[in-house]
Amino acid sequence: MTRRLSRRQFCYVFVVVLVLFLTFETLATPRTLDVRFLRLRETQWTGYAGPARLTTVLAHQPGFTVFENLYWQNDTFYVVTDQPWTVPNVDHIAIKPTDKHDGVPTADKAIKILAIREPGINGFVREDRQLGTSILLEDAVELTSSAEDLPSPLLMNYDDMFVSHYYHWIGETFLGAWRIWSHYRYRAGAVLDDFKVVSFRHMYDLDDTPAHLNYDSQWEDHAGANRFFMEKWFPGIAIESRAIWDARAASNTLYRMPIVVIANRWAGHRGPSAAWKPWGDVLRMPVHPGYLLNLRQRVLRNYRGSVKLRPSRRPRVKYLTRQETNRRLTDAAHDALVAELIRLDDEGLVEFSLLHFVDGDSFEDQVAHMASTDFLIGVHGNGLTHSLWMTPGPCKGVFELQPKPCSLNDFSPLAIAAGVQHYLVTEDTMCTPLECPDRGCGGHPSGPNRDNIVVDPLIITHQIRRIIERHWRNGVEVE
Repeated sequence: MTRRLSRRQFCYVFVVVLVLFLTFETLATPRTLDVRFLRLRETQWTGYAGPARLTTVLAHQPGFTVFENLYWQNDTFYVVTDQPWTVPNVDHIAIKPTDKHDGVPTADKAIKILAIREPGINGFVREDRQLGTSILLEDAVELTSSAEDLPSPLLMNYDDMFVSHYYHWIGETFLGAWRIWSHYRYRAGAVLDDFKVVSFRHMYDLDDTPAHLNYDSQWEDHAGANRFFMEKWFPGIAIESRAIWDARAASNTLYRMPIVVIANRWAGHRGPSAAWKPWGDVLRMPVHPGYLLNLRQRVLRNYRGSVKLRPSRRPRVKYLTRQETNRRLTDAAHDALVAELIRLDDEGLVEFSLLHFVDGDSFEDQVAHMASTDFLIGVHGNGLTHSLWMTPGPCKGVFELQPKPCSLNDFSPLAIAAGVQHYLVTEDTMCTPLECPDRGCGGHPSGPNRDNIVVDPLIITHQIRRIIERHWRNGVEVE
């Protein structure tokens, strides 16, 4: 028998169902939250990177760094970033001259990081455990927008020595800077822009050097190579000395460098692959194969000198002699070497030339000689910096003569960077860079500076014969 609900029971059930329905409907449709969420999605966030002009590390190896939006004030560089963990070890970027040696406590870094952060969430948040110095976003925007812009791209040398020398500036510091700059542009698939300014923060011009300071305080070398190459490679470039930057520091103005390459040899020496040299790490960065040929071509554009640049039917051997200096072969060793090289020429295997560069010689002619050299021979010295301008290839070689028991790697990386095999010849032995012993001269008090260096010339000529036999066919170079 079916039992019917009484009118009172029906009313109770109806009320309970209605209350449950309204409760679930309210929970399922939070109208206020929904409207706010929709408004959030409809709003286009503009971000803050543009107004703040944050600092970005575009490329880096110890001693050589490419920055976008780097700031400078009163001899301190400032990195303004909300990602401080992306900044390399600041001692691998630049080291102030007063703190360039390991083991010296550093209180005043050349590079300081201003990290964009909100205040700590409670009193237990330790500011001294953060990377860099905290700065609020609105303060970062105000700070960076007040900076005065410097021309760019800018190359900044941050050394206070080892600059007034063709090898130390062109062959070490500039080479490393050009390598990291070329790597950055090559990686981005972009055209290799010219530097508009090269700045020597701690070095003087020849004309503004204080009377009590010596030649080592200048960026210009006595032969004029440093100025010649800078102005030849980058026509119209502005060259700034310490006097200009001292005035900027005294003004207490904040400057922005939109694009800058920082080059600092002491920071490079701290790299894991330094191997006694500041560019040990940066020369391992991939670059376009023609990155040095580009510079060479700028020197030889419209060349009208005496050196013949056209291809030769025989490989060209050039012996760059130093017999007028205090670092040279004995007369007997020199004469024996020349005689064996002439023998190669008489046999029709090579074209031999004896070179001797002195101050005042045309740099265009010197570069032209190297561009037309297949085998370069010379005693350890500044002239071997010229190996940078040789044409790369397997049928090329640089033979560097050093006294026993020396094994100095100053010039071998330059030849390798140019795509040319390097051979270190010490009297009657020869090795390539990967085979040579560790750097040193066996404790000899004069190091490589001797006027009695000897060499077995057959070591050199036999190797030249082997290379020619392997890589030359009927006057044509082959792989």
